[in-house]
Amino acid sequence: MRQLQKIRQYQRLYQHYGAEPTPTTIAEVAEVALCSERHARTLLRQLAQSGWLTWDAQPGRGHRATLHCLTTTSELSAPLMRACLEKGDYQSALQLADGDPASLHHIITPFLGGKWLKHQPTLRIPWYRPLTSLHPALSRRRAEQHIICAVHAGLTRYAPGRPQPVADLAHHWDIRDDNRRWRFYLRSGAHWHNGQAISDEDILSAMQQLLADPARRAGLAHVQTVSLVAPWCLEIALTAPDAMLAHRLAHHACRLPHPQQPAIGAGPFAIAHHHSHYLRLERQPWYFATHPLLHAIEFWRTRSEAETPAWITVGKGKNAQGIVTSTSGGFAWLMLNATLPHPLAAWLRQEIQHINQQHLRREDVDTRTEILPGITTPALPGASDVALPATLSLVCYDTPGLCDLASMLQARLKKRGCDVTLQRKDREAWHAPDALAQGDIFLGDYLAGEAAEFALAEWFIEEPAWAAALGQPAWQKAKQTLMAYCESEESLRERLPAFFQSLLESGACTPLFHYRYRLNTLENVQDIVLTASGWLDFTRAWLPPAQERTTSAS
Repeated sequence: MRQLQKIRQYQRLYQHYGAEPTPTTIAEVAEVALCSERHARTLLRQLAQSGWLTWDAQPGRGHRATLHCLTTTSELSAPLMRACLEKGDYQSALQLADGDPASLHHIITPFLGGKWLKHQPTLRIPWYRPLTSLHPALSRRRAEQHIICAVHAGLTRYAPGRPQPVADLAHHWDIRDDNRRWRFYLRSGAHWHNGQAISDEDILSAMQQLLADPARRAGLAHVQTVSLVAPWCLEIALTAPDAMLAHRLAHHACRLPHPQQPAIGAGPFAIAHHHSHYLRLERQPWYFATHPLLHAIEFWRTRSEAETPAWITVGKGKNAQGIVTSTSGGFAWLMLNATLPHPLAAWLRQEIQHINQQHLRREDVDTRTEILPGITTPALPGASDVALPATLSLVCYDTPGLCDLASMLQARLKKRGCDVTLQRKDREAWHAPDALAQGDIFLGDYLAGEAAEFALAEWFIEEPAWAAALGQPAWQKAKQTLMAYCESEESLRERLPAFFQSLLESGACTPLFHYRYRLNTLENVQDIVLTASGWLDFTRAWLPPAQERTTSAS
C-alpha cells in the first residue's frame, strides 16, 4: 500500500527531526528515510504537497535546507488505520501503530464483535497477549486449548453441557474384555483442512505420535497397543480396565493433527493466519459434521495485559445481548512442600487463607471453595505462631489473582523478617522438568472440564505440584489408586469425593477461590453457549442478517 509506505517514511522523519524547523541536507534526509537521494527529493515534494511538512532549500552546493514537520504521525495514521481495520487488515493497522497494540485500542473497538464482511459472518475478538503454539502437545492455556478443540478433531470430543463424550473422528465405539479393549469405528470420507482424504492409517499414525509424546500421554500410560484390526476399525488395548478412556481421548491434548503437517487439522475451523498479534480461523469446507454458521473468527491483540483475563469482551457498547456469566468448576489452590516442618506448614496455610478471604478483593474471583458438590474445604485446626525461616520460595501461576495473593503474602512475611523469593511462571514453564523442585509454597489453579468428576481426577494425575505436596512415591501410589477407581464410571463417581476429601483434610491441597467467567457478548452475536472453561462455543454462535432484502410483487 503506497499510502502506508508514505506514512511510514514520514514517521521516520518526524521521529528524527521532531516538530520544530531543523537545518538538514538531502543526504541526511535520504539516510533517515532509508532511500536514495533522488527518491528523497521526490518524497519531500510529495509530503509538502500533502501539507505534512515544509522543505525550504537554499541555493548553492553544500547549503543546508530547513525541514519543518507540520503534523503528528498519529494525526496522519489514524484515518488510514481505520481504513485498514474496516477492510479487516489488522496487520497493516498494527504496522501503522509501530507494532504497539495498545495504541490501536482507542480506535479498534467499533470494528470488533460480530461483523458481516464480504457477505460472510465474522467474529472479531480483542485479545491481550500473543496466542502461542496451537499444537495439542504445547498448549496449557485456556484460550489456546479452546482454539485447539476448534481446529483439531479427536476420536471423541465434549459438547458443552453434555458430561458424556460424543463421537468425533470415531463414528462410534464398543468396549470388550471388561473395559480392557476398546474398538473405535472410524469415519470414512472425512478430510483434512487441505482437502486431503483422512485415511485410517493417518489416524493410526496420529495416535502413535500422541502415545509417543510424554507431554500428551500422561493419562494414557496404561495403553498397551493401538492397531488397525480391520479397515476403519482402530483397537486400543489396555493393561488395566478403564471405563473412562472415551473421556481421556476427548482431552485437548488428545486431538489428532495431520501426522506430517501438524498445523493442519480436521476440526470445524482451519488456521488461515497465525502471527504473534493476529489469528484468523476460517470455517473449513471439508468438515465432516454440522458446519458452523460463523465463516471466520479473528483474534486481534489490542492490549499488552489484562486485569481480568477470565473476562472476554466480544463487540462494543452496552447493548444487545448484555453479559453472560458463570463460575468455574475449577479453582485456585495452595500446596506446600511436604518437607516443610508441620508447624510452619500449618501456619502458612492459615496465613494464606486469611489473606485470601479477608484481603483479596477482585471482581473476577469467588472465594467460596466447594470443588465438587459435597467436597468442601474443611476447617483446619488453628495454627500456633512459629518462628519463620530467613527465606522461603514461592512459585505461582502468572495470573493476576494469584500474583496479587502472592505479593500480599510476600509483603506480610517481609515484615516478620522472612524474605519470600517469588517466581511467576506461565503454564508451559510450570510443567517443565524440575520447574517446582526448589519451591516451598505453590499457588496454581485447576481449570475444570465438561465432566466434573473425571476432569478433577485427570488433574490429579497431570499436576506436577502434587509430587512436591505429597512426595513422589506417595503421589505415584495415589495415582494408581485413582486409576483403579476408573474400572467403571459409577466407581469413580462414588469413590472420588472421599479420595479428595482426604487430601483436603490432610492439608495437602487448600482450595482458595473460583474464577468468575464473564463473556461480554454484546453486539450482534447470537446463541451464546459457554463451555466449562468459560469460552464461547464457536460452532453454535451466529450473526443475524446484515439487512433484509426487500422484494416487490410483480
